[in-house]
Amino acid sequence: MTKPVILVPTDFTPVGDSAVAYAKQLSKILSAKVDLLHVVAKEKETVLAKSNLQALVTNLNQEGIDADSLVETGNIFDDIGKVAERLQARLIVMGTHGVKGMQHMMGSKALKVITNSDVPFIVVQKKPMKAEGFKNIVIPVDFNQEVKQSIKYAWEIGKYFQAKIHIVFVKEKDPFIAAKIERNIPYAQELLQENNVAFEITGIEKNDFTKDVIDFAGKVDADLITIINNHENIFTYFGGSFEQSIIGNKLEIPALVINQIASKSAYSFSIYFG
Repeated sequence: MTKPVILVPTDFTPVGDSAVAYAKQLSKILSAKVDLLHVVAKEKETVLAKSNLQALVTNLNQEGIDADSLVETGNIFDDIGKVAERLQARLIVMGTHGVKGMQHMMGSKALKVITNSDVPFIVVQKKPMKAEGFKNIVIPVDFNQEVKQSIKYAWEIGKYFQAKIHIVFVKEKDPFIAAKIERNIPYAQELLQENNVAFEITGIEKNDFTKDVIDFAGKVDADLITIINNHENIFTYFGGSFEQSIIGNKLEIPALVINQIASKSAYSFSIYFG
């Protein structure tokens, strides 16, 4: 039986190394193969890139990880998604340097890469993965159809770690939005109860929702924040790019990001990792 693939784009920086380390831990739990990818701008850079990747593959193999590598010539925005499709990758683990300076104004590079793929991403910073994995998963929700899908993703990956799901919503004063939230809370409760998932649902005051979600994640010692990459959802109502800020959050909590394309399909971790 062919193993599912975790694709890891790396640029040989500390955050790239962090992504490799996360993928290594996840591969053991998910019984997956790790494929490392480096994208070069010019063909002449290929030889050095292959050498650097091979060193990483050798280290993974020595730890019992089934790993391989490839080099592509092009750009990360187009090629990561194309390679993931070609390899039929089930998950992409990628490092980010956060959101800084002009990059904040132009949009996160990580978010641009994610937008070009329908494969779920776990985006990490330099903070290492805990030995026990993802024990506390935060899901900020508006309870539209896409976010319902993020709940399913969260508990499907969370089951491997016996994780607790923390659903966070804003206490909305707008009657229409408030009613929508109230109708969908029972859905979340039923889904998680049926699957014997430990969870809490918390309403927070409508202030700075992005900051409040990150602060909440810190308080519950979150190991993962799950979001949908959809610039037209309710979070634009709170100002700025919610997704971008979560991906580059100051606490360096990894983000499980599901592109809107994937959220409308039958894609799920249970399908690919059993």
